[in-house]
Amino acid sequence: MSPENDNVAIKSEEFNVLMKKAVKELGISTELIASLHSVKLIKHDSRPWSARGGIIISGVIFLALILIPTIVYTSMLYQLHVTQWLLDIYLGLTGDTNTAHESCLVPITEEMQDPFRPPVNCYECANVTGVHRVRNLSHEDFIEKYAFTMQPVVIEDGQDGWTAGNKFSFDFFRQLYGVGSEALEKVTNACQFFPYRTEFSNLGEMLNMTKERAEGKEKPWYVGWSNCDGKAANTLRKHYKFPYFLPLSLDHSKTDWVFMGLPGYGAHMHIDAVGALSWQAQVRGIKKWMLESPPECSGICMSSMEIIVNPGDIIVLDTNKWFHATLIIGNETSIVIGSEYY
Repeated sequence: MSPENDNVAIKSEEFNVLMKKAVKELGISTELIASLHSVKLIKHDSRPWSARGGIIISGVIFLALILIPTIVYTSMLYQLHVTQWLLDIYLGLTGDTNTAHESCLVPITEEMQDPFRPPVNCYECANVTGVHRVRNLSHEDFIEKYAFTMQPVVIEDGQDGWTAGNKFSFDFFRQLYGVGSEALEKVTNACQFFPYRTEFSNLGEMLNMTKERAEGKEKPWYVGWSNCDGKAANTLRKHYKFPYFLPLSLDHSKTDWVFMGLPGYGAHMHIDAVGALSWQAQVRGIKKWMLESPPECSGICMSSMEIIVNPGDIIVLDTNKWFHATLIIGNETSIVIGSEYY
C-alpha cells in the first residue's frame, strides 16, 4: 500500500469516528449527514484525499469544538447574528460557497431561535414611549410613522364597515372547515397551526371539541392558524375589508391568520421570525398585549409596555423586533384575524 493510500485509510477512520460521534451524541442519522450537499462534494472532488481529507476533518473538528460553542456564547452575550458568517467560512473550506443547498440537521425550536435572531438597531425604539391610538390614519402618516418603524399603533376605526364582528364565531369556523371538506384538508396539510398550551394537534381536532368546552364551561383553550385555502379565504373576506390605512403600493400576503380562544389564555412571551410586518384585527373579545424590548436595547428603549385592544381595533407592530405576549380578558371569546405586509 502506498503512503498516499495509507493516508487515505487513516483519514477515513478519523472521519468515521466523527460520524459515529455525531450519530451517538447528536442523534443524527448517517443518511441525513450523507444527504448534505457539502458531504456529497467529497465523493465528487477530484483532488486526492490527502489534499482534501485534512480540510474536511479540520472543518468537522472546528464545527464540533469551536464553531458551535462560539455561536451559542457570542449570540447570547452580544446578540450577534454570526451563524451565517461562520457557516459560509466552513463551507468555503470544503470547496462549496452555496449555502442554499444545505439543510438543517437539527430542527430549530423556538427556544433556539431567539438567541440566533438578528440584533435590533436600538435607535429604532429609543423614542418609543408607548403605543399610539389613532383614528382616520392616512396612507402617508402610516408609511412615515408606523409601517416600517418600531412604533406600535392601534387604529381604533380600522374595522369600520366590516361585518366580521357579527359573523365570526366558533360555529362559523366549524362550518367553514367542515369535516372532510377541501378547506380543512388544505389547512391541515399546507398551513400552520399553533396549539399553544392546548392538546390539539391540528385545526380539525380543535373544531371537534364539545360545545361545552367551546363555550368555556370546561377546560379553556387558545389556538392560532393560517388559512391558505382560496375558497375559505373568499368566504372570510366577505366579512372583512382590506384595512383602509394600508397603501396598495405595499406587498401584501394572501394568507389570513386567525387567533381564537377563551378568557384567561393567550400567547406566551416570544418574538417572531417571519420576515414581514403584521396587522391584527380584534374582531371579538378583548385582548391585552404585553411588549418587551430586546435585551440588547436595555437602557435605551422602554423595557415594557401594555395595551388593551378592543373589538373594532387593529393593532400594527413589528413582532420581529418586539417580544410580545397576549392575554384574553373580559368574558367573551376572542377572535382575531390578520395578515402581513412587506
